[in-house]
Amino acid sequence: MAQQHSPSCTSNTVDACAEASVFVARLADEALNHRAVHHPYLLALANGTLPDQKSALKDFAHHYHGYSSHFPRYLTAVISRLDTPHHRRALLDNLNEESGQYGAGELAALQREGIEPDWIVGIPHPELFERFRRAVGTHSTPPDHEHIEVTCWREQFLGILSHGSAAEAVGALGLGTEGIVQSIYQYLQRAVGLLDTLQARDCVFFPLHTCVDDDHQQTLQRIAAHFATTAEGRRDLAKGMHKALGLRDSFWSWLHARALAGFSTP
Repeated sequence: MAQQHSPSCTSNTVDACAEASVFVARLADEALNHRAVHHPYLLALANGTLPDQKSALKDFAHHYHGYSSHFPRYLTAVISRLDTPHHRRALLDNLNEESGQYGAGELAALQREGIEPDWIVGIPHPELFERFRRAVGTHSTPPDHEHIEVTCWREQFLGILSHGSAAEAVGALGLGTEGIVQSIYQYLQRAVGLLDTLQARDCVFFPLHTCVDDDHQQTLQRIAAHFATTAEGRRDLAKGMHKALGLRDSFWSWLHARALAGFSTP
């Protein structure tokens, strides 16, 4: 699909740009209040109220890997949809961070939060999640053994990013994904903390994302505001956001049902 062009705030009135920013901020707040962000499954994990906390975390680690390990693909898909050079460069910076590259200021800030540089530098984020998987006793899954629920989530999400409009892709990845990661991972960080057998280094994937994703969110919100200067862009931003949130909500519900049923399904 050809890239959709949307007027930049540099070529519009200050009022139009302010209106676009307000619209994006309102969508971001809506996303943060969505059930996918405060799902009963996440609350139960964080509070330790599932029947078997350790098994629930193992099950989460086993299946979530099939989605999260493809995050560089998601970023690359959105980058390919953008026609504004500084927008592409901004997301390429995010992609570099996904591969384990950080600036000195970021590393200093992370160290103040208890995250040591040698835990993360040069280590792609999917490998950090794999470290967590090993720590909880879950190991790599051959592609042909991946659960269909995981495959469907990933492929449907990639479909939005690759085949929807550019604004829809930004809404899905920016407002419906990056914009909620901090809140979701705070629940998961609490859940991990309930298991006293795990070391901080093994679980660094979660506090890393709660600490550094502010910049990612702001970058994608600025890009979203670029598209929010038109009615079509606003509609597509909202559509992409709601699609992404709906997919995640369904995935949490599936994991929740498995945890409550004692993981009786394969």
